[in-house]
Amino acid sequence: MIQRLAKNKLELIHTMAHEIWPICFKDMISHEQINYMLEWMYNLKQLQQNFAKGHEFIVLREQEENIGFASFEIRNEKSCIRLHKLYVNPKQQHKGSGRKLLEHIYGVGREHKLNTLDLFVNRTNPAVNFYQKIGFEIVESIDLDIGNGYFMNDYRMKIKI
Repeated sequence: MIQRLAKNKLELIHTMAHEIWPICFKDMISHEQINYMLEWMYNLKQLQQNFAKGHEFIVLREQEENIGFASFEIRNEKSCIRLHKLYVNPKQQHKGSGRKLLEHIYGVGREHKLNTLDLFVNRTNPAVNFYQKIGFEIVESIDLDIGNGYFMNDYRMKIKI
């Protein structure tokens, strides 16, 4: 079941990110950068600010267990939906959970008559292969200075919905 979160439930995203990120990113970026980015992007105040700017947060639950989460933003001016976050508990990966979250987001995009979905993903993240396998294309490579000497070395990927 996919559940849309209200603003007062964003603590769940904070908790899940702190459980998932150290495992998912341990071979991609340093432990210090993981901690920096978690504090930067997943502190409750930042999540609430994102919510206020129109980011929607969803959680996939199965049998009373939180499997994964995503956040996205409708960008009508670009006829696009921007996927900001999509993470699945590593113990639950390769079971279709990421696809379930994406299918839900595609549906939201279609309801709003949007044409594409785009996202940013670390260039060394195995998820690049997942996204390519389901039809995403790499449209650019960026290096974003996020402060404290850290960079996000990402691909922007895009798919028609």
